[in-house]
Amino acid sequence: MPKVDKETFRNTEDGDLTDIEILEEDIIKAIGDLNMNSSAGPDGIPAKFLINTKDSIATPLKLILRKSLDEGKIPDLFKLAYVTPIHKGGSKLKPEQYRPVSLTSHVMKIFERVVKRNIMKHLIEQNLLNPGQHGFVPGRSTKTQLLQHYCDIFETLSEGTRIDTIFLDFAKAFDKVDHDILLQKVAKHKIKGKIGLWLQEFLNNRKYRVVANGEMSDVQDVLSGVPQGTVLAAVLFIIMISDVDENIKSSIVRLFADDTRISRKITSEEDKVLLQKRSQCYL
Repeated sequence: MPKVDKETFRNTEDGDLTDIEILEEDIIKAIGDLNMNSSAGPDGIPAKFLINTKDSIATPLKLILRKSLDEGKIPDLFKLAYVTPIHKGGSKLKPEQYRPVSLTSHVMKIFERVVKRNIMKHLIEQNLLNPGQHGFVPGRSTKTQLLQHYCDIFETLSEGTRIDTIFLDFAKAFDKVDHDILLQKVAKHKIKGKIGLWLQEFLNNRKYRVVANGEMSDVQDVLSGVPQGTVLAAVLFIIMISDVDENIKSSIVRLFADDTRISRKITSEEDKVLLQKRSQCYL
């Protein structure tokens, strides 16, 4: 996959999301979504401070985000994460028994929420969301995914046939996202101009430090993955996986983020073989 350059996002067409209008109400609403008890990120600004001063800082934050979008620049501090390993149980000597939790800037999360709302509105209005995707999509959930699966089963049984289903879970799916492939798909979803360039900057040159037992590691580069601890991670991931069923013609694919369910009506031995072949395409 060739590296994505800025021209990818400068070549705009009708219907592209290229810029957004930022209102003080958008900033205040985004601040209201913060958790009062959340720890401060690398910039040292706690959520409680932002929530208690939201009416006073809404205008300055709006101007900062406007300048960031216009110039396509994001401060390095806003792209740094503090990663803390949380023990899940079992032996404390095994690294796999720990779950990493990333702390990022709350100010940046406010900016991300404003941008994310506009991106989701664009994807919905342009009908660019995968209809089988139920994760991180407004109005959809694990319940809607389950209801659709029940409908698939009921319809098949009503026809007097049977349905087979294979369940798949991609290992470390969020961590293995290639940034260049993701940016190509962002452009394919008609997100270009200032917003596309800003997302490119958002993914570029990200860093992290591991914090454990009162000590802090050296700064390390984030080479792949949708950034953990960020608001935009979810919408970027569903863009990344949006074409997962592109070549599936005769089976049903339902997703919740990366958790994938492939079903097929079985009327012959050939149907079973084809279903297995389709599932192997994902492996």
